Amino acid sequence: MSPSRRPPRELPQINNLPPLPAPFVGRDEEIADAHRLLMDHRAVLVHDPEDRPHGYGTSQLAISYAHLFTQHYELMWVFDCARDPDPAGLADRVAEETERLRERFERDSGRPLDGPTAADWLYIFDNAADPDEVRQHFPEGNARILVTSRGTGAWKPDARLPVGALARADVVRLLMENMGLDKRQAARLADTFDGHPHQIVRAGEAVLSGKVTVEQVATVTEIARMAPPPPERPAPSPSLPVPHRADAPDKARTSLRSSLLRSTVCENTGSYLRWMTALRSRPAAAVLPEAACVGMDLLSMAERVDLLLDTVFEREEPGLVRALADTVAEATAAARTGRQMADSVRAIAEELAGRWQGARQAEGQAASTEQAEAPSCFFFTSWHNRDVDFDEALRFHNLLEKRVTAKLGGRVTRSGFFDKLMQHGATWEPKMIEAIRTTRLMVPLITEGYFQRDWCRREWAVMVQRMANLNAAPGREPIAILPVFWIRPLSDWQMPADFAPYQYSVHLEGRPQYEGDVFDLVADNKERELNNYVSTLAQSMVAQAGTRLPHLDRDLVKKVPLAFRDVAGGG
Repeated sequence: MSPSRRPPRELPQINNLPPLPAPFVGRDEEIADAHRLLMDHRAVLVHDPEDRPHGYGTSQLAISYAHLFTQHYELMWVFDCARDPDPAGLADRVAEETERLRERFERDSGRPLDGPTAADWLYIFDNAADPDEVRQHFPEGNARILVTSRGTGAWKPDARLPVGALARADVVRLLMENMGLDKRQAARLADTFDGHPHQIVRAGEAVLSGKVTVEQVATVTEIARMAPPPPERPAPSPSLPVPHRADAPDKARTSLRSSLLRSTVCENTGSYLRWMTALRSRPAAAVLPEAACVGMDLLSMAERVDLLLDTVFEREEPGLVRALADTVAEATAAARTGRQMADSVRAIAEELAGRWQGARQAEGQAASTEQAEAPSCFFFTSWHNRDVDFDEALRFHNLLEKRVTAKLGGRVTRSGFFDKLMQHGATWEPKMIEAIRTTRLMVPLITEGYFQRDWCRREWAVMVQRMANLNAAPGREPIAILPVFWIRPLSDWQMPADFAPYQYSVHLEGRPQYEGDVFDLVADNKERELNNYVSTLAQSMVAQAGTRLPHLDRDLVKKVPLAFRDVAGGG
């Protein structure tokens, strides 16, 4: 890190740093530690305490470090990672910000931004949802890098800097010297917020402006702390498999938080309060704390959402998270905007509800290796994922799901899975894997292109493998694949060997029989023929409901050789 000839505290010409956070006290040691670590490591992670990941000023510390050590750097650039926690969104965000840096660099320096970076450059990747994921976006060369995140990932301890609660004495000094509160007021707020710097500053500003009293601040905070604790649950029996949970549960919360903040319901205070009124009218949401709707001068929109999600994730109630998604969808429909974010909220909520419900089911099962896991869905609509016929495919799936659900009654929690609906969320691939490895039946919508799409080939191969795992006598295997000729291939089309055993299954006794394309029934609104076809197919599916099909281990889903290798080039 080479010294600069700039005046003290003057930022380098090329930078996008926000202003120095003020007031920002009580972090002198941490800022010095950050500089020491950056002398020894190219990249340093600044993170919240591992047992209290609720925002303790990591961003402010990183920005303050840059302002205080400006003489050590000739370029400083911040990449805001908070708004795009999913990998694809993060990649787009970093690419956009890198392009801004490139334009600024070429304009101010007169030379292109290429080649390795220098040690007197500072990059800050702020609010990374996954500190491991962001590593792939680090630039080449020797630029120093600060990453801020709530988690630690797989970072080595000697390259991490935890930022904990402010000491009580520092809080009192902050409130007295920088915000003009008397000692009694400062001490009360210091005890109320337990060292959380952002909440302390906002509360102090509110008291100083006369909007609220110290006693009112404390009351709002206590309401927030009165949310009922999660119910105690018995430990799973040692003979049962441990319920599956996402590899990184914090990712689901981060993605849900981001989608909510970008949705219609969090557009402003009015929309948020209308949403909360609708949400709290649902029986499943009776556990929500009143503080989510009060103290509006003290809580930012992000803080209100955090408070709400604290309760959601403490309770792990499927009904609560689904009620949340339902009310977001209703508000979005009324506003006629924000459908993408509502779809994202729905997808994440369904993943969480399924996970929590699955955990409870596993805990309540008897210890028996003969019992099968509860499927995530009864049937899986496998489809080529083409935009040209998405509306028709979705309508067909919905009609079939409605029929199947009605015929099954209460025997299943969720009857159908349509993969296109899941791809708006943050973790669509794990949802696909969970559905196909546990579903009782697969209904593939056959087109010529179906046999060439890798995910369709994988879904087919998984179902065949699950049937093979039964070791049933030939001809006695349970039916697991019910093809639908969505758009029949051309007459000169060569039938894949893997498909041949199933090509006539749609014509067996009790199955719907239709010589044309089922797509045409939907697209041309041939309601009578379509309803007859769907009803017959649903009846055939329900007839298989009582026959068990073993689940496939998650780790094997992506290892099973793909089907239709003779058509897809042997891949």
